[in-house]
Amino acid sequence: MANKWEPFDVNGSIFRPMGRLLYVEEPDFGCEGAPEHETVYGSVVLEDKNGQRTVKIEEETLFSGQMNDGMWYGMLGRTLVLVGRDRQTVYQPNEAERLWLERL
Repeated sequence: MANKWEPFDVNGSIFRPMGRLLYVEEPDFGCEGAPEHETVYGSVVLEDKNGQRTVKIEEETLFSGQMNDGMWYGMLGRTLVLVGRDRQTVYQPNEAERLWLERL
């Protein structure tokens, strides 16, 4: 089996994975509801060359884009992209997602 961090072909172009979004968790406030006047965060369990970790993500960023369980993030040419579980579908992150991914 190939190393999961090795580049792979995506529709004829080489994708260089930086990590994978294992699980995207939306905020859950139970019966209390979202706190007023506070930034609300979800979390993403991700895996990269350093192992697994959980990273906070602002609710606004989480709901503004297309990030989902099992997606890869990395470079396609000189562009930061998200790649679906199928390793063929490419998603262009919106500005908020791109900034969040660049901070990882």
